[in-house]
Amino acid sequence: MKSTGFYHCDTCNNLAVLISTGKALLHCCNEPMEQLSAKETGSGQEEHVPVLSVSNNRLKVAIGAVEHPMTQEHYIQWIALQEGNHMESVRLRPGDKPEAEFSYHPFDEQQELFVGENDEIVPNCEGNPCNFVLTEQPAARSVVYAYCNQHGLWKAEI
Repeated sequence: MKSTGFYHCDTCNNLAVLISTGKALLHCCNEPMEQLSAKETGSGQEEHVPVLSVSNNRLKVAIGAVEHPMTQEHYIQWIALQEGNHMESVRLRPGDKPEAEFSYHPFDEQQELFVGENDEIVPNCEGNPCNFVLTEQPAARSVVYAYCNQHGLWKAEI
């Protein structure tokens, strides 16, 4: 999902997620939509940057080191996890806790795989002769996005 993009209509506040890019511009209300840039730092980061914790293949997301308000006027509309070619989102409403939880299967930073005598892959050689070591490259990092109705798109990478 390399080309994922988030777009906003200034006229009606529609939000769109583009999962693949084409040649045309996105339009809403007869105007081009604005492509959003996710922020990780800056004014308001203590209330907007997703705070992440992983335990037992569960990713817990809380918005802000200081809990984000969830009033009708100012709230987090959604939280999304992009993991490789998969995206999952949780929609929030005023009064909800600014939190979400996702199933999470992180990729190892680098995993060494050993190929044995019959071309089977074994986790290690442990005293057995190995033909060679194959080092797999780590997958792209996962990203958590959060959208505030007043302060826009924020992200944190895992």
